[in-house]
Amino acid sequence: MIPQAYEFKRVASQFRQKSTYGFHFAGIETAPVYYFADQAAFDSDAVGDLRSLIMDAPLRLPHPAVIFEVNDRHPERSSFLVYARQFEDRVEAVLVYKLKPRRQWSDCLAHAVFTKPGWSEVTANPKLGPEEAAIYNEVATGIVWRALTILAHAGAVKERKVKPALRRKYAKAGVRGWTWRQITIDLDRARAKHAALGGTHASPRGHIRREHWRRLADGRRIFIRQCQIGDPVKGGVVKDYVVKNYIAKGASR
Repeated sequence: MIPQAYEFKRVASQFRQKSTYGFHFAGIETAPVYYFADQAAFDSDAVGDLRSLIMDAPLRLPHPAVIFEVNDRHPERSSFLVYARQFEDRVEAVLVYKLKPRRQWSDCLAHAVFTKPGWSEVTANPKLGPEEAAIYNEVATGIVWRALTILAHAGAVKERKVKPALRRKYAKAGVRGWTWRQITIDLDRARAKHAALGGTHASPRGHIRREHWRRLADGRRIFIRQCQIGDPVKGGVVKDYVVKNYIAKGASR
């Protein structure tokens, strides 16, 4: 099995013609793919606790353009895909997902621009309602920050290749880059790194818990909104990042 990103690469030229946001996907056919199969580990607090380590400096992608794909166990989606590009003064990223029942890709859901350490400006697709826009804006930025955190502090990279028998199908559509990276997430290493920095999830100090995805025991995936936890009387902890959401007026489904 190869990443869904190769299927998107195959239809990318059609996507660019049909989508208002297609120009953001220029060059995706040749971008290397980093595939994260373990969604629960990707979304874990252990990874989230280390995000601050990459937020003190401007973001640096592993390649000038790269695809981060996260497996999704949701019954209606098979994967989230972020296409990120490095520019001289910023990183830009766009988000789509693969629909299982219809075997189709969504339109571009969010476009994020990272210009300063720990900061992003996000524009949601105006067809989304406010709640959906807020969720997908968070997903787009979260995938970029979490992927880079994992690669820097808690990931093992295994080089994989597309089998020659499959290449012809994709090559006709201009797809290149037959080596992709399978990323294994080492949560023990992430926790050890966090502990070495003096962090702990058992901290009684008050702090903001940013909105995030949570996997329930029955397999459902829910979105947890930002909230204040801990005891502010015992001190405070500032975590994570600042995300600005820009939703077009008159947005609708």
